[in-house]
Amino acid sequence: MYFCFDYMRTIDILTTQNVTINYELADVKDRIFASILDVIFQSIGLVVLSVVLASPGIMGEQIFLYFITLPVIFFYHLGFEIFMDGRTLGKKLLGIRVVKLTGTVPSINDYLMRWALRPIDIFFSLGSIAIMLVSSSEKGQRLGDIVANTTVIKTNSTQRIGLADILNIRTLENYTPTYPGARQFSEEEMLLLKEVMDKSIKYKNTAHDDALVEACYLVKERLGLEKLPSDKHLFVRTLIKDYVAMSR
Repeated sequence: MYFCFDYMRTIDILTTQNVTINYELADVKDRIFASILDVIFQSIGLVVLSVVLASPGIMGEQIFLYFITLPVIFFYHLGFEIFMDGRTLGKKLLGIRVVKLTGTVPSINDYLMRWALRPIDIFFSLGSIAIMLVSSSEKGQRLGDIVANTTVIKTNSTQRIGLADILNIRTLENYTPTYPGARQFSEEEMLLLKEVMDKSIKYKNTAHDDALVEACYLVKERLGLEKLPSDKHLFVRTLIKDYVAMSR
């Protein structure tokens, strides 16, 4: 599970545990910058390898071209996404990664299908097809993503709505916290707790209820409470109020 008033596109993915997780989709800008970074990394790597391997007596220029340069260019994205859990070096720096829409881990075949359609999405069309599809599709998918049933999400939350935006601070001027220990939590943890609660309300099923109960038990242990309140939703709302009141 990963932790604005600005517009951002999100997607709900149902995990194999039947829990719906909301992710922020990587936008076109993120994916373009990641691609630019990948080109830079490929270039630096090839320069270093050429210095080491293409020197006289080790490897000729044509051999270097066919056996080093071309494989690096062609297989860079496929290799890194397979071995780095859906990330290339550029994606990792930008905080984005490839995920499967079914909630399962993408397979080698999924990465292979995405990679096989890169020439159409990016090279032959100069990126125009990929940009058009990612911008217009509901799930932010280029052609390779559509075929592989994948998309690219942000792993580093760019959430701009803080807890201070969730509640009106002025109503908490004379507020006495019920759980003073709420101060120890981070804003990301409180936002995640609120998301779990919201999901249990929106998706009324056992999986989301269990997720809320488990989260509340973890909070209970952190706070050192003897007993968990029976109303989990009220417990979370009170905890958030306490956090906001003490951290404003």
